[in-house]
Amino acid sequence: MLKAFIMATLMATGLSVSASEPEVTTIIFVNAAEMESSPSADPGLSPGGQEQATQLASSLEGTEIAAIYTTFLNRAVQTVTPLSKAHDQKLDYFRINGDPDQTSSTFKDMIKKNKGKTFVICSDPENITAMLQHAGVRGKVMKTLYDKGCGQVLVVKYNGTNTAVAQKLNMNIQKKV
Repeated sequence: MLKAFIMATLMATGLSVSASEPEVTTIIFVNAAEMESSPSADPGLSPGGQEQATQLASSLEGTEIAAIYTTFLNRAVQTVTPLSKAHDQKLDYFRINGDPDQTSSTFKDMIKKNKGKTFVICSDPENITAMLQHAGVRGKVMKTLYDKGCGQVLVVKYNGTNTAVAQKLNMNIQKKV
């Protein structure tokens, strides 16, 4: 069900591309899945988070993904590892230290390398929010990444003109009762 929803949303938020319009790049921002309760400074995923990661991979089955970017956090890496394996693709790691210039440079580099394609960025909400600001996504949409705390997916259509179109998705799996 989630797979159909993500595919429908990707198509519904699509912008037509013609010779006179800029090339559209689709960025799938993934807030790292639910982490385990652990005294560790860098915990992995909880069982629910592992299910979310598996669901993300199956939901994006059939979607051509040019690159998968992740921070070095265990839960971010574990969130996109099933997706990486399903698409037989290596993970590209990035580090952002809160410096706006570095964030801008990193994001612009990702866009440049994947212009006109679809790619995934997995991180914590702070890094994602900073990148969304560079894409021109409005604050209300960015705030939704914090609402549930984990497992949020935001699909952004970016054409380089700071008028990005964003659609929030939720990769949380309904609990069996």
